[in-house]
Amino acid sequence: MRKYIYLILACVLVASLVLTGCEGSRSEVLDLENHLPDQEIKGITIENLPMDNEEYAILKAAGSDRALVFDVNLGKVQADRVHIWIDDYENGEKVGSLFGMESSIDQVHDNSFRLYLTTLAMGNGDEVWTLAFRQNGNVVSSKTELPKQDYDSAMTHPMTSITANPNETAVLGVIARNKGKDHMESSDDVDALIRDNQAVYVMRCMVYGD
Repeated sequence: MRKYIYLILACVLVASLVLTGCEGSRSEVLDLENHLPDQEIKGITIENLPMDNEEYAILKAAGSDRALVFDVNLGKVQADRVHIWIDDYENGEKVGSLFGMESSIDQVHDNSFRLYLTTLAMGNGDEVWTLAFRQNGNVVSSKTELPKQDYDSAMTHPMTSITANPNETAVLGVIARNKGKDHMESSDDVDALIRDNQAVYVMRCMVYGD
């Protein structure tokens, strides 16, 4: 009889240890889950406005022929200024930078801003190109004039989704032009666009910060 009692006690003890171990393991798992770090999107998010956004209608009403508009969200990045510019490529070779501009960023009141590129055709065939920065109603812009060009087709392509790091160059969009070419293929592959089109204007930006 005593042997059976010892056997029962041994079984109870083993079961108790197993249950305690399971509880300890479960507690550790729950503790790890509760202390997982928050997953934050690092970097600067840049998105082009969809073409049905009323911003494009306003720009068109003001006379713009083509427009690229981007929403920039700094996220957790601390930044103080942004530089935007247009690089000019002819027949696959870089000619130079067409023009650019720089603006300070008021991150104290707003963590986001918009960047613009518009083109406006003049009566003589020349074009006025404008780069602009807008934040909280404040606008900074720069303009240049392009002489009349001998192209008969054009394509405007914004990059679909962009995540940039501070102090690094990001490509925002492209305007490509050709003469005697029936088809132009839109792509996020900037090198391919430069290679496959006669004239390519690449809109780039850099956000300066920590």
